[in-house]
Amino acid sequence: MSRRGTVLYKTLQGHWIAFLAEVSGGAEPELPRFVIEEVESFLKCGILANGFLRVVCDGCQENRLVAFSCKRRGFCSSCLGRRMCDFAAHLRDRVMPRVPVRQWVLTVPHGLRFRMAFNPDVTGLVLRTFVSVVSRWLRRRARAVGIRGLLKTGGVTVIQRFGSALNLNVHFHTLMIDGVYELRLGGPPIFHPVPAPTDDDVAAIAGAVLRKVADKLAGLDDVAEDAAVAGEPLLAGLASASVAGVVATGARRGGRVGRVVGPVRPGEATVVGRRCALVDGFSLHANVRIAANDRDGLEHVARYLARPPIAADRLTALPNGNVALRLRRRWSDGTEALVFTPAELIAKLLPLVPRPRKHVRRFHGVLAPAAAARSGIVPRPTAAEASKPTAPTGTAYRLPWAALLKRVFLVDALDCPRCHGRMRIVAAVMEATAVERILRHLGHEPRAPTLTPARAPPERDLVVDEPSGDFVDPPGPEDFPA
Repeated sequence: MSRRGTVLYKTLQGHWIAFLAEVSGGAEPELPRFVIEEVESFLKCGILANGFLRVVCDGCQENRLVAFSCKRRGFCSSCLGRRMCDFAAHLRDRVMPRVPVRQWVLTVPHGLRFRMAFNPDVTGLVLRTFVSVVSRWLRRRARAVGIRGLLKTGGVTVIQRFGSALNLNVHFHTLMIDGVYELRLGGPPIFHPVPAPTDDDVAAIAGAVLRKVADKLAGLDDVAEDAAVAGEPLLAGLASASVAGVVATGARRGGRVGRVVGPVRPGEATVVGRRCALVDGFSLHANVRIAANDRDGLEHVARYLARPPIAADRLTALPNGNVALRLRRRWSDGTEALVFTPAELIAKLLPLVPRPRKHVRRFHGVLAPAAAARSGIVPRPTAAEASKPTAPTGTAYRLPWAALLKRVFLVDALDCPRCHGRMRIVAAVMEATAVERILRHLGHEPRAPTLTPARAPPERDLVVDEPSGDFVDPPGPEDFPA
């Protein structure tokens, strides 16, 4: 299916202008520029009419056009899919040593999620506190089993902004080395594994994170945060509704998001699970461990950490014009899918866009870019890896764009479909007249799809029942079809 045929693209193409008109009341949009650019770039992503690369096979002179991507970080599943695979390959081949790794997942209370979404300083403070508490526990654990010397830890964190229901949920997925490195003067670092944490250990770590975060937030100046919220009131309202799991716009504003509930099996219960603790809204999970030689498992978990907020195959267009989002796992109350109007879906997507020039991936300890011991810890490419195609000098840790496309979509853009030789880039075509002329000559659609204009507002919000003349309420969640 082409990008134009996906439910997400059709929803934004058909309702983005109407959404802006609804939330701005006909005036200039009050959304931040980076959010508007995210949507506009998504609507241009992968469309040949917006520019393309022309590749040619020297053997048989076969031509191919490759559309430009938006390269955004918000909700474009194809661009984020490429970033996901690039990050996972980089982590596996160039960053994480062949030692055990444990995933630590920290979620925070709803009020703190909102502050972290608007204030990167709060996000950094909570993350540094969390990593320092886990690192301190690892060092204490190592010394308890007799390991002495200068001990260092390391890890990688991906800051996710979304939950499974497309709600704004800023939280951390941290892959920490499950042990410590002993740094010796004049010698290579020595790795020492430590025993796995118990349930009580995880609970103690969660409690320590809660106390330290509360103490540091009490002394944090929130003037900049208040100014950011005051300067972006519309985005703040969308974010607040997303955190609370309610509708932000339209007739159902403030109501619960529509749900599709499936049958509940008798006797089913919600359990916390092993190595998982809840403390005053803080949730810490540490039960996923990756063995030292399980490089495929490491790459799989890294892809999960860097995944897009929404997958195209989870969205379904309903006959009444609404959109159903199928959940990855059924909720304890039997909910299997959530139902949004197009405007509600757009309102859920916008708060998920990360702020520009703010990193969503952080490296800690001995894996940090400036760590003195990093060169002696990170893996060196094997002979098989060294024989693979590499990026140009200066970005050797990145996969070439064609290799990355093949890794994500299983399609080699530089493989000639006629003779299976290697194709090469001969031109990047971006000038509108040249783009249209080439596309017409090759029989492609020469123009980008247009956005549907906003409709005129309805005359009234309530619906009149003809026989009785009584007013009835607008439809609620229970009126949406399964």
